[in-house]
Amino acid sequence: MMETVIGRPRPRSQSRLGSALTGTFWSAVATLRLGLRTVPAAPALMAIAILPEFAQHAAEVHLGMYDSRAAFRAAGDDPLRWAFAYPKIAGFVLAILLVARFQALGSVREALLIGGGNLLRLGFAIGLTLVAELPFDRLKSMIEPPEIDIALALVSGLIQAGLLVYIVGALLDDRTNSLRGAFTVRWPTALLMTFLAALVFVPAQALHTGNHVAAFGQPAPIVWGLMLFDSLWVGIMAACLGTALAVGYAAGPRWRGWTERPGRAFTAGRPRPAASSAPATFP
Repeated sequence: MMETVIGRPRPRSQSRLGSALTGTFWSAVATLRLGLRTVPAAPALMAIAILPEFAQHAAEVHLGMYDSRAAFRAAGDDPLRWAFAYPKIAGFVLAILLVARFQALGSVREALLIGGGNLLRLGFAIGLTLVAELPFDRLKSMIEPPEIDIALALVSGLIQAGLLVYIVGALLDDRTNSLRGAFTVRWPTALLMTFLAALVFVPAQALHTGNHVAAFGQPAPIVWGLMLFDSLWVGIMAACLGTALAVGYAAGPRWRGWTERPGRAFTAGRPRPAASSAPATFP
């Protein structure tokens, strides 16, 4: 008898490690495939990240920040730049969340139509995440040994990973989602979501930073071209990060491996609860 792992048959004899590695690999493939598919499928959602990013770049060019590395550092804290920074960050995070909903619901319109109850649950989940980080910020400011600081950062990261599952469950209006479940049976999901997000973010952020460095000292047409590309790249990054959250949440890993694959990542316009045992294929 065969079981399924992200759309691939898996013998019952496969080890937990083999199951985890196989499931993680196909989750990563699905993240990149669906994330890039979002570019032509939902440009309006990407624009929520792209437009504020380009607006801040326009302010940076006006301030002469790309004249040189020294000029960039000198104007880094300029109030005009920061006036655009907060909308940029908000737009980036919002685009990520809405893309996650888009991947689950299959429609830009549905992704934007978030009910009041859903917003309350999501707001509570995000607020809880912010509150949970406060004690660690306080302790880090009080404790000097770097070893303790690293340990606190690790514990904080693990807690934030569990809370990320709770946030995405609230975002996707999954009524099977619970705070207790996020830190127990769905803890492997938290680790998978964190890994998929890092897999997208680390190389994408490296290119984002490198693009800024490449603009230093260049003629105005090249600077504007690089800033336009950079803004579009931030939109793609938001699309892939949102997809990583949605795919990771739907993948349904368990402590014993992917022995209970949730079936399709998204079925009939709704995220499938992780306990389902339907045939497993990503759309």
